[in-house]
Amino acid sequence: MKRQSFVKHLFSVSVLIAVLFLTVTGCGPKYQLIPLSPADPPVSGTNGMVVAAHPLAAEAGINVLKDGGNAVDAAIATLFMLNVVEPHASGLGGGGFAVVRMADGDAKAINFREKAPSKIDPSFYYDPADTNHTRMGHGATAVCVPGAAAGWAQMFHSWATLPLERLARDAINAAENGFPVDPTLAGQIMNNFENLSSDSIMSEVFINDGLPYEVGDTLRQEDLAKTLNLIVERGFNSFYRGPIAESIVSTIQNANGYMTLSDLEFYRSEVSEPLQATFSGSLSAYEALTMPPPSRGGSALLEALNMFDLSGMYEYSPHSAEAIHIQSQCIQQSYIDAATTICDPKFDIGNWQELATVEFAKEAMTGIALESDPGPRSATRPPNKNDKGNTTHLSVVDKDGNAVSLTQTINHFFGAGVMAPGTGLLLNNQMQDFSVPPPDSLLDVIPLSRNLIEGGKRPRSNMCPLIMLKDGKVKLIVGTPGGSRIPAAMAQIVVNATEYGMDISSAIDYPRFFPSNEHLVLENRFDMGTVKELTKTGYILHFAGPYHVYFGGAHGISIDHNTGVISGAADKRRGGAARGY
Repeated sequence: MKRQSFVKHLFSVSVLIAVLFLTVTGCGPKYQLIPLSPADPPVSGTNGMVVAAHPLAAEAGINVLKDGGNAVDAAIATLFMLNVVEPHASGLGGGGFAVVRMADGDAKAINFREKAPSKIDPSFYYDPADTNHTRMGHGATAVCVPGAAAGWAQMFHSWATLPLERLARDAINAAENGFPVDPTLAGQIMNNFENLSSDSIMSEVFINDGLPYEVGDTLRQEDLAKTLNLIVERGFNSFYRGPIAESIVSTIQNANGYMTLSDLEFYRSEVSEPLQATFSGSLSAYEALTMPPPSRGGSALLEALNMFDLSGMYEYSPHSAEAIHIQSQCIQQSYIDAATTICDPKFDIGNWQELATVEFAKEAMTGIALESDPGPRSATRPPNKNDKGNTTHLSVVDKDGNAVSLTQTINHFFGAGVMAPGTGLLLNNQMQDFSVPPPDSLLDVIPLSRNLIEGGKRPRSNMCPLIMLKDGKVKLIVGTPGGSRIPAAMAQIVVNATEYGMDISSAIDYPRFFPSNEHLVLENRFDMGTVKELTKTGYILHFAGPYHVYFGGAHGISIDHNTGVISGAADKRRGGAARGY
């Protein structure tokens, strides 16, 4: 009872913050529902497809496919370009996860998640005087050891066929000669103008004669071009040894951070078997491949999908209150289980393997109410004005059926707000993704998290790049950014594409929702009948705009093996693009 009282109190505070956030961002209780309209047709091709968060990135990848490269070559070229055209969201200063499935059936999960510096002092971050945990979120103390270069290298040395120079060529050209600023980047520069303009290094890159860059302005990044050229000349290891590493470490140590040259030199990505589950569904059987820990997103996604299969929800339409309610309950239970089980398995292996099993889902189903009152579950929080999580995803397939699903990030927009001089690289603020311990007075009702800060530990993540197979062949490649909303958004997209028969564009375009206890955040393209039924069921509803970035920005590919047509779609919630041929 004591624990329940605490949870209710904590939740009430979260709700107050949530309502403030929603009101400030135009998602508050005053809303106007708009009709659901058809999605744009997917982009189609027969030889390959690249979907990424910027048109130039997708074009860099598809050009590599046209030059004879495979899906891994195209993914690496796309990543290089994203570092140039989407520097505020991802790049070599961060890390992520990839699922690679080659046409011969070889499938691997690549973990290039960042690590806490080895000599870190956790008490520094849990100082009661730092009430907002600023040390974990901003500045040099927020930076974890970047893993992107090691992850890209792992893919390059394992599967790539083209020279590194070719894969980086288009990105280096865009960094040296410039590219037109798109609305997304212009908006983020404007939103972060004060912080950018107050930092002499970042302002030199992102501020244009004292003013923010506007849409259509040409942005050049000479230091980033030099960094990319150095990596081409000396290989990916040059990120972890030499002038790039020295600049990163000196920048961090000069601002009281903990990273050392040894942390960079001894960083390694990890290769493992993907987390796997098979779903019978109502239409067909699918095999899912996604990320094991330290991603909790993969486990939460597969548990939710297993519960969907067991719930009988597919008899309801996807726009119905019944389907939304059942999915909300299943998603929240999967979040609870992942949150209490998942962390870096190098530090606490736990029993995470069973979360993806049907047997576990059957047991989890007993704890949820499918027919009425959503009730407090304490698995997730309502949207928080401080939730600035940002990520990017790319999906690639080539003519032979090799496939890559990759999600990476520097965490918040512009990361820690730190750029290493001479490198053009924004550094991540992944220390923010570690958990904060409860006060001593509450330890008897709230156990310590498995995700607390430790030297060399990778923080838990929600990212869950996904490849789904049908009859042993790649059928669906998809992933999304979106912070804590990632597994929920992914579960909705997957069932739209597999069980509700939508093409990949419609599956991604369809209005999304995110449950948090009795609160439910929805895009405003649901009809009034659904809204009224959800209210009767007991939900407190909050409405976002029709295509709100809060719900991510998915990029997906589906393959029809009967016709040979490859279909790709980028999410309207972000400025991405699909390119096929």
